[in-house]
Amino acid sequence: MPAGRPAFTVDAMTGPVQPTRAPERGTPWSVGGYVRLTRPISAAAVAVAAVGVALELPGRSAAVIAGAIVAVLVAAGGIAFLFLSRSRATLPDTVALIAAGLAGISLATTLPNAPGLVIVFLSFAALGMRLPPRQAIAAALVVFVPMNLAFWLAGKASLAQIGSQDVGAAFLFAIGAFTRSARIVQDQARAAQARAEALLIQLRASQAAQAEAAALTERARLAREIHDILAHTLSGLVLSLDTMELLGRQAADDPAAVDQMRAQVARSQRIARDGLADTKRAIAALRGDQLPGPALLDQLVRDTAAATGLQAELSVSGTERPLPPEIGLALYRTAQEALTNSAKYSGPGATVRLRLSYAADGVELAVQDARQAGQPGSAAEAALTFGGYGLTGMRERAELLGGSLTAGPTEAGFGVLLRLPADVANGSSR
Repeated sequence: MPAGRPAFTVDAMTGPVQPTRAPERGTPWSVGGYVRLTRPISAAAVAVAAVGVALELPGRSAAVIAGAIVAVLVAAGGIAFLFLSRSRATLPDTVALIAAGLAGISLATTLPNAPGLVIVFLSFAALGMRLPPRQAIAAALVVFVPMNLAFWLAGKASLAQIGSQDVGAAFLFAIGAFTRSARIVQDQARAAQARAEALLIQLRASQAAQAEAAALTERARLAREIHDILAHTLSGLVLSLDTMELLGRQAADDPAAVDQMRAQVARSQRIARDGLADTKRAIAALRGDQLPGPALLDQLVRDTAAATGLQAELSVSGTERPLPPEIGLALYRTAQEALTNSAKYSGPGATVRLRLSYAADGVELAVQDARQAGQPGSAAEAALTFGGYGLTGMRERAELLGGSLTAGPTEAGFGVLLRLPADVANGSSR
């Protein structure tokens, strides 16, 4: 049988076992132990009866000898069939045991001095071990009633002797039934243990999958945070350095360009310091400290305008109220990304208007810039909308919080609209 598949094991006395685990070996209480224990006992009982009958046959009539031999063969055949059969059906085994019991009654009444009752008692014990309680009792009565009638009608045993035989038969039947019940409980415990082990394996696999999903989610969040901080800071530095390059070319003809270059150097230093501060805030957020939110939007707009030359302004409508940290961080990062994109694609001097609106069921941030003549057109902006990682990260952040983000070209330039629920519990927490 292939490894890993449950095996059916059949015990002649107690019946088929449901597929659970491979049976243990070497223990009388195990599945294999039942067979190894009952087979030699049954064989010994049949042998004792056969020897006893053989010793009683000399001097008997031919009819008695023939009847005794047939009874011994029927009893031996019934017991042998019980162990050799691999069928899961109980009816053939029941018939074989009843036939063996009736054959034992015939031997006990025909040859009173022969140990025919051994076969009868063996059939009672086997019926108790092999069948469910109701079927076992019914089958045992089929043997029990003829046994009492045969001894009573034969007149070869007193009522006391018949009663003692009945007590012995009932005791062995009870032992068999108890053994069967104990085995069923053991099989159920083994099956429950197998199910528990399977559930434990599934639980561990589920925990591993959850841990991997959490790790991937955290990696995505860190990627968004790193991009938001570095893109904003480095874009400002690039713009300042580009301005310094142009001023350097004009320095020979325009002494005032040197002062402007110094101003750009100071601006680049401020951008670098702000980027460092944002990085420190991101690291603090990983430790569970306070996250940037709407309260810093005004400062963000002023710093970005000073660093990039944008004409940016922020307006707030509705009743301001505290927001969950994740909602506030999404608003701040979206505004930061939108301002960076406006500075990159609309150019210095472009107008950017940010509108933060508080509503009863959520909060909304709209960023709209007006492109100056000669700046990149809709092709570059479309690429930014659908291929830029920054806005993709903003969209993922919004969806994780149960909100939405739309971005695309407008008649005047480029627009970004972020809608978030008022409570992070309304969306999916990160």
